[in-house]
Amino acid sequence: MFDDLLPVTDPGAVFAVLLLLVLAGPMLAGRFKLPALVGLIAVGMLVGPNVLGIVDGSVLIDALGFVGLLYLMFQGGLDLDLDGFAARRRESVLFGVLTFVIPLGVVTWAATVAGVPWLAAVIIASALTSHTPLSYPTIARFDLSRNRAVTASLGATLIATLGALLVLAVAAAAAQGDTSTFDWIVFLAGLVGFTGVMIAGVPRMTRTFFRSWGQDRDVRLTYLLSGMGFAAVLAGVLGIAPIVGAFLAGLAFNRFVPDGTLIADRVDVLGRSLFVPAFLVSTGMMLDPVALVTDPRTLTLGAVLVAAEVGSKWVAAESSGRLMRVSRPERGLMFSLSVGQAAGALAAVVVGEEVGLLGPAEVNAVILVILVSALLAGLSAERNAPRVEPPGLEGRSIGKRVVVPVSNPANVEALVRVAGNLAAPDSGAVVAVNVLPFDARPEQVRVHRDLGAQAERAALATGAEVRSSVRIDASIDGGVLHSVVEQEGTALVMGWDGQAGRSQSLFGTVIDRCIAISPVPVLVCRPGDNGPTRRVLLPMTEEEFAPGYDRSRALVLEVAKRLSRQAEVPAIVITDLPESLAWERLDGNFEPDEVLVTEDVLTEVGVRQRPGDVIVSAAPPTSGRLGRWAGRVAEAAPERTVVIAIPR
Repeated sequence: MFDDLLPVTDPGAVFAVLLLLVLAGPMLAGRFKLPALVGLIAVGMLVGPNVLGIVDGSVLIDALGFVGLLYLMFQGGLDLDLDGFAARRRESVLFGVLTFVIPLGVVTWAATVAGVPWLAAVIIASALTSHTPLSYPTIARFDLSRNRAVTASLGATLIATLGALLVLAVAAAAAQGDTSTFDWIVFLAGLVGFTGVMIAGVPRMTRTFFRSWGQDRDVRLTYLLSGMGFAAVLAGVLGIAPIVGAFLAGLAFNRFVPDGTLIADRVDVLGRSLFVPAFLVSTGMMLDPVALVTDPRTLTLGAVLVAAEVGSKWVAAESSGRLMRVSRPERGLMFSLSVGQAAGALAAVVVGEEVGLLGPAEVNAVILVILVSALLAGLSAERNAPRVEPPGLEGRSIGKRVVVPVSNPANVEALVRVAGNLAAPDSGAVVAVNVLPFDARPEQVRVHRDLGAQAERAALATGAEVRSSVRIDASIDGGVLHSVVEQEGTALVMGWDGQAGRSQSLFGTVIDRCIAISPVPVLVCRPGDNGPTRRVLLPMTEEEFAPGYDRSRALVLEVAKRLSRQAEVPAIVITDLPESLAWERLDGNFEPDEVLVTEDVLTEVGVRQRPGDVIVSAAPPTSGRLGRWAGRVAEAAPERTVVIAIPR
């Protein structure tokens, strides 16, 4: 009766079946307390051509599955903590080398003992030395993306994958008798050139695009996804695995997709809800459970390869983790991220099959490794992730998450522009917060939502990502500080009218309270002319180079550097120190374009200031002097934007 209906071939019906499997797989796994990815692979195997035959070789599912594999690698590159990776690159290299070398040796030896010819064993080993971070969605759900063990593991993914590709290329060339030196030179030159373009060239192009045509989030999302696709295609043309191209694309776009922003949520939801599940379902459809059980050769070889791959990956993770001095649960996360195998392993054995070194038994054995490794990866992540404390905010750059309270339509754009320029060098996010009292009327909420939309447009124009919210709270300062904590803010930008030192207030009651208890640096900003930034001026007296000003001086130099570089304008220090001494005391932390020496710093600021200037000044270490100094700076340049930087 159903012979004419199965297998399903209509594209709409295939898509409906796929979505049903994506829904049913995790639910089925949950009933047996198994990871969702195991359920997706299982239902894919069940409906595939080797069991029920409901779907047979669908081009749609294969395509979506391949995109899902690319998406998985792309997401890993996007979420890699680049600052942590730069600080701990030795750990990534250490784990990458060990998780490549140890499995390569162990799997090669185990395969030869099981009767596989030596060259074929090397190809199988190359398939199982690389890994796919199948458990990463689980780890990300526990907010562990910036954990040092996770960072090292994601960095190791690139190293192990590249090493596996090189071994596969050498073995395949040896099998075909093609080992031309020129071919290797061309391959290595293409790999180095491609990596250089992705890491150095693409971020510059992306920043330019986001500041010009890419001020709409839909356009940004399309740009990111097309970039992933083009990187994968170009990598394939150069003889590099497309998954490496997707991972490098994620690294290139990393700083343009800040955590917790709308664009990050869109990228994450699209992959987690469709592409990655489609990849797992398509992997399950390749499995032939009958051959795995009935063929003794396949079963024996599969068991040997599973033991060799899992054991060697565990040894690599355990030894690397101990050398890194991370906890046992963190070592479990390293194992979960490195043990999983996917279509990269299948691609390697397919190459071995094409050159005549591998037969159906070897291919099915590797598929068994893929299934078991996916199960272990999911179980290890589910067991260990809840035991690891999420990393704190210490050491994060001030531009990662800049919170800006907005309430006055006249200065919204100026404040957000400063915040956006502060965040953009990190490709951080601006959080525009509007705080209203409990008795706020609905029309007030609507008006303030419009202010949030105005703030979003201003921030997107600087190239930074932005989100806005209207918050109801008992007090304005309480709402601002609660937002800083909830949004994991790294800096707070507050508007100021330029008046300071009146009565008991320095900047005004709300600002003073925020400064007093803010957990992050505060930038008090008096907006000036509304045109583009032309210069950044830093008035710095001899007193500001004294030891007591160390934290204030470091902050103001960092702020000035970010504002000048993002706006691509000169930064000028105006000081009463001799020029040579001023350069010496800057300690190389910041190199201004010019140092002007004068006897009266603020008088010189008043003389030199012109439209488009932004004056950035350090805060004195005592509150009494803070109010007087801030007021004098604002009076020196009454029509210019003034930023007073106050460390926490």
